[in-house]
Amino acid sequence: MKEPIEDLRAYFATHGEEDNYREARREALRRWNERERYCSRCGAQLPPIAIPDDATVTPAERKCPACGTVHFPRIEPCVIIRIEKEGKILLAKHIQRNTNIYACIAGFIEAGESAEHAVIREIREETGLEVRDIRYFGSQSWPFPDQLMLAYTAQYAGGEIRLQKDELSEVGWFSTDDLPLHPRPGSISWRLIHEA
Repeated sequence: MKEPIEDLRAYFATHGEEDNYREARREALRRWNERERYCSRCGAQLPPIAIPDDATVTPAERKCPACGTVHFPRIEPCVIIRIEKEGKILLAKHIQRNTNIYACIAGFIEAGESAEHAVIREIREETGLEVRDIRYFGSQSWPFPDQLMLAYTAQYAGGEIRLQKDELSEVGWFSTDDLPLHPRPGSISWRLIHEA
């Protein structure tokens, strides 16, 4: 079995989409084996799944030997959004992660929400802004630890910036030909900034 890649973010920046998919899946399954060791229904120990070099062929399920409950890896759906206004895009510095770079607004989808509802809520909560013309752009598995990033574009519709101070430290409108330090290639955030 192949050893885990030490710096998966660096790997994503230098490899193509198919290679990144394989490594993201392998990492997600490896972490699932480590973290979910007991059946959540009866408490029996779950057998780990073997992860071959080509993890894309591995069935992603584990059956409890005691009660028969079938377990699947956890996936946490998130939205990430490129907001546009008058030829510029909104980028923010986040407090809890990658604090030295500017990135797109992002957040988890909450129970009962559609992805589009999460787009509107996250932007409103973190920046105070309203958006319109929400359009799906693409997706990426992001195993840090279990995210599925759903990328969207949206147009500014109104409001004044009011930062959610426990989430963001700075926010600003930037031209794509004069960008601050931002995520590197291999991330859906980079693709949103450069390709949307």
